[in-house]
Formats: sequence, structure tokens, C-alpha cells
Amino acid sequence: MTYEMTYDAIVDYLYNLPRFTKGGHMENVRRLLAALSDPQDSFKYIHVAGTNGKGSVCAYLEQCLRLCHQRTGLFTSPHLVRVNERMRICGNEISDEDFVRIFHQIRALVREQEPFGCVEPTFFEYIYLMGMVYFREQNIDYGIIETGMGGRMDFTNACKQPVLTVLTPISMDHMAVLGNTIEKITDEKAGIIKKGCPLVYYGGDAAVNRVIESYVDRLGVKAVSLDPHQVQIIRDDGKTIDFSVDYGYDDKYDLTLNTAATYQAVNAGLALLGFKQLFSVPEDVGLKTVCTAFSTARWPGRMEALGERFFVDGAHNEAGIDAFVETIHCGFSEMPLTVVFAVAGDKDYRSMVRKICAIENLAGVVVTEIENGRRCDLHEVAAEFEKNWNGIVCSTYNIREALNLGLDMRGEKGILCCVGSLYLVGSIKEITGGILDDQL
Repeated sequence: MTYEMTYDAIVDYLYNLPRFTKGGHMENVRRLLAALSDPQDSFKYIHVAGTNGKGSVCAYLEQCLRLCHQRTGLFTSPHLVRVNERMRICGNEISDEDFVRIFHQIRALVREQEPFGCVEPTFFEYIYLMGMVYFREQNIDYGIIETGMGGRMDFTNACKQPVLTVLTPISMDHMAVLGNTIEKITDEKAGIIKKGCPLVYYGGDAAVNRVIESYVDRLGVKAVSLDPHQVQIIRDDGKTIDFSVDYGYDDKYDLTLNTAATYQAVNAGLALLGFKQLFSVPEDVGLKTVCTAFSTARWPGRMEALGERFFVDGAHNEAGIDAFVETIHCGFSEMPLTVVFAVAGDKDYRSMVRKICAIENLAGVVVTEIENGRRCDLHEVAAEFEKNWNGIVCSTYNIREALNLGLDMRGEKGILCCVGSLYLVGSIKEITGGILDDQL
């Protein structure tokens, strides 16, 4: 069948739409979903919100379910290289052909509904509508759905009754939209909690816990938390992490992750806790399957190795940089560290820079800019590094040049980490194209 727009034209069209709005579009999305016979209610819906770790928790949960012979759909954001990454069936991205076909289906519906007050969806809303239609077509058992930045008014909150909700660590981010206190931000994210749906959440912050627990009490939901002391790193060699997670009452698991990111132990612990609310885990085959799920799961852009001593990490806020710093301290403290850094203009980059400058083995910095309108001026960022650190700070607008500078500065015994933005991670991955750094 010949369609009005090609795949490339559709992607360009979507990129030129607004990414999100502060409000008012939830009813628009619900109207379109209703016209589509509510595809989001056709499968078991797992809803995940939070500030950091959402995508990782989704990926770990999806792997657990898939290895238990469940047909899964995974909906996440942002993508790193291609928009197709946002919707996957059993680990496989949607094809370009299905992407084109479903987009035209949604666009035709929007035009049909315009006389009745429907307005053009935003970028994220189009992708969500397409993902839900695709998941229903694919007859999945479980859909693991990551929110955008919020929760209560996020378009992904249109599902009537999820089977599980998960709240990952919550911290200060997107304050202009979600609120300027941790309580306001938590209140928005906790808006995904629904009566009759079990909740799993990270209990590492007292102020966050109080807001979540007020929802739990008011709605009477079954809720279990994962506290920081329940996760213990056993071994970290900079490539894999052995850790234990103790849920109490002789319910303890020893797991291995194929990542250098120590913060992923908490995300894996949350995912396993969520999985346990859905499935009982027997001591024989079930436990073996769960352990395999974590040792084989991959989630790109989180201390992802793109070569020997060359990593990309999507840390893009204060809490994310804290986790990155902890990873460096635990696994790479003896190696000179070179950082390629770029950041979005709506982030508290000064605090992020100060945390990076406090890393004892920091040896060099290259500042660049992300390739979209949200960029923060590299001269301002470079000046902040120079204010807080006395080492070598280089800058360039060209990300490829920044990468090559970083690889040169790394030397024979150091490591290079590209951090500050998932947009930067996506650009670096697109530049490398899976090629090892010694071939660039």
C-alpha cells in the first residue's frame, strides 16, 4: 500500500511537533484512545514513573517477564538514535513499515475527530497512541510503560487499571513543569497510583516517602518499598556487578548485572520486587530464570561500554550525576578520568559541574553542545568547569571533535565517560555506530 508520507517524512513531521504541553491534552488523548476502542486496556499494563532509573527498571522487568514466556511490549523514552526504539515487542523495535502504517492510521483518526474538538497530538502523544495500537495488534500479555516526565497528567496515565505501578527514585528535575519542591514533584509522579493496583517504590528519601504513603493510606493500595540498605554491592570489577538484595523474612537474592553502573543494582532490585508482585518465584527453575534475566539484560546509555575504557552515561540531573560519581568511585577510582560533557539548558548544570569537579581522579574535560534547541551554551558550561577545577578544560561545538579530543586525552591508562545528557549519548552512539573507539 502506498502512503501519503514516507518513514523519513513522518519522523521529520513528528520532530517538528511540540514535545509536550503543560496541560490540557489528557482529555484529547483519552478521546482518541476511546475512538480506538482503548487499546491500552487490552493487555496487562505495568506503569513506571520516577525521576531516574525508569527505563532501566522497565527493561529489567521486561526481561524477567519475557524469560517467563510472556509476550511483552516495552514503551520507553527518550530514544537514543532512532524513534523506533520507543516501542518494542519481546525486545525487537517496531519496524519502519509498521511505524508508517500505524502513524497514518492515527493521523486519519485525528482528522476524523477534528470536527468534534480534537486537536493535533504532540510528539509524545502521537508516539503513545501508536505504541498502544501496536501493542494490541501484537497481542501482548504485558505492556511495560514508562511515563514521560510526570505522572498524574502524563498521557501514559490514561490506562484505567494497571496491574502494577512502580515509582523509581524521585529527585529535583523538570521543576518548571512539575513544581519547585520535592513534595510537589513527588505528588505529580505519585498520581499514577490507583486503588486496587499494587505499588512498588524506592524508599530512600523521607520527604518522598511521606507523600507516597499519603496516597497509599488514602487509596488503600498494597505497597512495598525497597530501602537503600537492602541492596549491597558484593563485587564490582568495572565490567560486571555482583550484588545482593534482601527483602526480609529469608527472601534474599544474589544477582549479577553486566554493567559498570553501580546504581543499576537499585533499579534491578526494584524490578525484581515488582516482578514478585506479579509472579511467585519458586526456588528451582523460577529463581534460575530470574537470575538469568538480570545477567543478560542490557539497557543502553547507562554506563554503556562503547569500547575499551570508553563509556556513555545518560546522567542528566543532580541525582543522576551523584550516581555516576558513585560508579566512578566504586569501579574506576584508580584510573585517570576524562569527561565529555554537554547538558540541556533547563538543567541545574552548575551543580552537576561541581559534582564532577569533585571527582578525585578527574584528569580532563571536553565541553560540547547537544544538537537541539534545548542546548546550554558551551562557553557558560566551560566557564563553570574552569571556576571549580584547575585542570585542562577544552570546548568545541562539534560532538565528533569533542569525542576525538576526549579519546586522545584519555591516554593509555585512563577512561573516557560522555555524560550530561541522553541527547549527547544518542549522538555519540550514532557517531560510533557500534565501531570500537580504536577504529574511529
